[in-house]
Amino acid sequence: MKARAGVMLLTLAAVMAAAGCGATGGANNTAQNASAGGASGGQATAVTFPLTVTDQAGHKVTIAKKPERIASGTLGTDEILSGLVPKNDIVLVTQYATDPTQSNIVSFAQGIPAMKDANAEAIIAQHPDLVLLATYTKPGVVQQVEQAGIPTYEFADFTSIKTIEQNIEVVGELVGEPQKAQQMVQDLEQKLSAIEAAVKDKPHPTVLNYSSYGYVAGSGTTVNDVIVDAGGVNAAGNLQGWQQVTPEQVVKMNPDVIIVAADDTGFKDKLLHDPKYQTINAVKNHRVYEIPAADLTSVSQYVYKGVEDVAHVLYPDVKLPQ
Repeated sequence: MKARAGVMLLTLAAVMAAAGCGATGGANNTAQNASAGGASGGQATAVTFPLTVTDQAGHKVTIAKKPERIASGTLGTDEILSGLVPKNDIVLVTQYATDPTQSNIVSFAQGIPAMKDANAEAIIAQHPDLVLLATYTKPGVVQQVEQAGIPTYEFADFTSIKTIEQNIEVVGELVGEPQKAQQMVQDLEQKLSAIEAAVKDKPHPTVLNYSSYGYVAGSGTTVNDVIVDAGGVNAAGNLQGWQQVTPEQVVKMNPDVIIVAADDTGFKDKLLHDPKYQTINAVKNHRVYEIPAADLTSVSQYVYKGVEDVAHVLYPDVKLPQ
């Protein structure tokens, strides 16, 4: 999701390849139940080690003991880990973790070694006992780390808020903190429910998430869920995933509201002044808003902030829960 030119292209590629992280559980203990059932509301089962699971890439992963040196190769897992384990247990995060335009854990991540891109040498040098990567990580990196005998879990699915919740529970299993993970999910659901309750009787404007690269968020994206939970209707909901569209298609969609990432520099002004967009309701009514990218594109427990931000611009007169 990240600089914006180079970073956003990487983000869009990552999102369309199943960005962030995600998982389905596997063999022993309760990882399978967590990933399959998600936030069921039941009591989390304690984890015993060694723990063997099957990751989203279909690889068996065995974790010998409760991890104490965890390397994270996605911003999503950076943020999730921050709420589950002590800082000293995290030996590596992504460079985005300390970027205030992208991260919700800037202060927490200060002082933790960071890597620009996942690379095997940097990971192995930290002597981790658990590595969290994604299926879009270069295959050679994953293979090298696995060949070094380090348990490596590949995540793949962060396409909805429900999968975010499931992934939080899976990470909780992997690090031996299922109760904390379950509480994190419950807290997230309570925040989302409170926002939904505050706007449920309001009109539901059509909302388009649009970028200067021509991409819109369709159904099957976390941004779709952010829009819907905030009280809107996704103007691109008939499209699947992240799709690149023409200005003419955007005009035809005619959204009531357009939201753009705040670090997509200058794009809001372009939309408001470019002759091509002047017939769109959102432009005519000056309802084009910048949303912090760290919130809008979050694939962690902080996704509620994106819902909150969008609800604020949709319903500025509604008092949202704090």
